[in-house]
Order: sequence, then C-alpha cells, then structure tokens
Amino acid sequence: MDLRMQPGILGTEASLLSDLTLLAYILLIVPGALLGYYFARRKLYEPHHKWLMTAITLVNWVLILFVMLAAYANAAAQITTEVEPPDLLLPTLHLITGGMAQILATYLVIRMWFGNRLPERFRIERIKAPMRATLALWLATAVLGAAIYLTWYASDSPLGNEVLEPALTAEADSPAATLEAEFEDETEGD
Repeated sequence: MDLRMQPGILGTEASLLSDLTLLAYILLIVPGALLGYYFARRKLYEPHHKWLMTAITLVNWVLILFVMLAAYANAAAQITTEVEPPDLLLPTLHLITGGMAQILATYLVIRMWFGNRLPERFRIERIKAPMRATLALWLATAVLGAAIYLTWYASDSPLGNEVLEPALTAEADSPAATLEAEFEDETEGD
C-alpha cells in the first residue's frame, strides 16, 4: 500500500502520507520538543531529556529523508511546468529552517551521548543557546510546514469543499458592473 497514493483522512486533497506527516508533527514532534524543553528547564537531563530528544531527532530524520525531501524535489522538478517560483518560497524557507534545526538537534543529541569523548574542538560548552535556537527553529519549521500543507492541499473556500453561489447584491447595478457588462458585450461581437 503506497501511502502517497491513498486519499487523506483530513478532508483535503492531500495524500494519506501528507496527512499522517502533519499529524505526526502536531501530535508528536512539537509536543515532544516542548516537553523536552520542560525537562531541560527542570534539569531532568538523564534519562528524560536525553531519551526524548534522541527519539524526536531520529523520527524527524526519518520524516525528512522519506517524506519531505521527496516532496520538495517533486515540487522543484515541476517548477518549469506547473509550479510557479513563488510557490516554492514556503517550502524553501521550511527546508532552510528545518535543516538548520535538524543539524543543531543532531549535534546536541551526539553531544548528550558522547560529550566527554568528543574532541575539544567539536565541543560547545555553553549549550543553552543552541538548545533554545533548535527549539525556536523547530517551532518555526512546524508553522511553515502547516502553512505549506494548507497552501498546497486545503480548499480555497474557507468552508471546505462547499461551493457558495454568489448572492445578488446592489453592487450589480454599480457603474463598474455596467462597464464590465458593456465590455463583455463588445468582446462577444469580435
């Protein structure tokens, strides 16, 4: 069963894989990162913070390698045919912030596990700022990811798939509407 070809469960045009990825971030990754921050603030480094951040970093690598890189490559490949360059702005920002966050998180996890055995030149002694930067970048990346999901897959109507019929209003008798109707009449004769 190819999750990329199955219809999604959230009522949008997204695949099941895209829906599951969004839900993984909303229900697992972001709350896990915030819980990791809570553990760090309470100085519950071993085993709580260490194991939680290791798990989040590894799960995030799986999602990046098997879902997000393929989606970005697919969008970038279609740039000459279907996708306009501005449509890649959000995914590119998402790629940059997410990449920086993931590299920082990976370094921090390696440092948590092998801190004493790392060569001196690779050790950062004051890790509070990189840890906070990682959390901020992960949160920004999650917001960008949700924005991409909504931009790519959600319906244009705020009411979902329901199509609203235009209402007859006083604007129909306005001078602009009259000019538009006359222009349409003129172009039909050409």
